[in-house]
Amino acid sequence: MRIDPGGHVIRVSADDNVLGAALAAGIRLPHSCRAGRCASCKSKLVRGEVEYPAGPPPGITADEIARGEVLLCQARPRSDLVVAARRIALDAPESIAGEIVAIEPLSLGALRVRLRLAPEVLLSARPGQYIDAANGAGASERLAVIATRPGEIDLEAGDDGSLLRLWLEEDAAPGSALRLTGPFNALR
Repeated sequence: MRIDPGGHVIRVSADDNVLGAALAAGIRLPHSCRAGRCASCKSKLVRGEVEYPAGPPPGITADEIARGEVLLCQARPRSDLVVAARRIALDAPESIAGEIVAIEPLSLGALRVRLRLAPEVLLSARPGQYIDAANGAGASERLAVIATRPGEIDLEAGDDGSLLRLWLEEDAAPGSALRLTGPFNALR
């Protein structure tokens, strides 16, 4: 498969999705949900044929498919491909570190996680967007941004019993680190 711009050539097996193979090869492409819903990874299929094993995902219409658009997160190659994709700027941070300042209960069982960021970090997240947060053990969850201030961000962890929420309730304390990636415009 060739990805333009840039002319990156990578090998993608018939069982792998195009986005996963590109990311594994170190090619930074826009994405968010990785489930075919958000359309963040929508690209132009210049040449070749792909298949969606479970049928066309909800993030792409029949008209878009007819115009040669493809959702890279769900597409499996069925021939050699040439894809025209949007690229993420090389200077865009992939992830940043945040230190927990406080964990506070919210209504309906949710938690507010207040994080301090390094002073030099410029995080362009705003309320209503999402951030992927991962603890040191690797548990990760996409959390809603509920407030931002210079050098701080507040995230909401829902009451869904996720591994990250359990870690926040049992083991996390002020001073604990989280790795943040984002922002994203969709929950997943």
